[in-house]
Amino acid sequence: MRAITGLGNPGNEYADTRHNAGWMLLDLLRQRGRILERREKELVELEKLKLGPDAVWLMRPKTYMNGSGEGVLQACRSLQIEARDVLVAYDDIDLPLGQIRLRRAGGAGGHRGLESVIAELGTPQIPRLRIGVRGETRGRDTAGYVLAPFEAGEREAIEVAVARSADAVRMMLRRGIGAAMNTYNKKPEPPSPEGSDEE
Repeated sequence: MRAITGLGNPGNEYADTRHNAGWMLLDLLRQRGRILERREKELVELEKLKLGPDAVWLMRPKTYMNGSGEGVLQACRSLQIEARDVLVAYDDIDLPLGQIRLRRAGGAGGHRGLESVIAELGTPQIPRLRIGVRGETRGRDTAGYVLAPFEAGEREAIEVAVARSADAVRMMLRRGIGAAMNTYNKKPEPPSPEGSDEE
């Protein structure tokens, strides 16, 4: 893996919405690492990140969710990176809030941002990291739901999911996607209740 792209929408009004889970991951990785280089392109922002012993490019498309592939394509061409070396991180309303799933390749599953990336790069052979954003109150208006902010009671769950996603990225860099899938595709253990006698 040479690069990670987080899918999302630019603008403060979208910063804390479910659709921006991929950008939340990029933000946390930046906090955990050190920026070595920045490049500003017409359709994408690029940052080379030192993450422990490893270095990886962060790609943040400016093209809004449904046009994400245009920014990713520009980044891949600029950096001379193949599709199979880019991890695409994005929100998934088919996964319960707090769960994450890594896959080596596959279809878009109805996600417009990933559809755009697959179409622009010309292959479904793109590793992806799905971040579950489906809470208990999901309604029928999918578009409105993913563009809405997380509820107050959901903040801890999404923060844990994003942190687990960042840990999965580190494992991918060190040991490959297979090891990360075996470790992080499992359901997270529920926290012990307060007042538990467990040590």
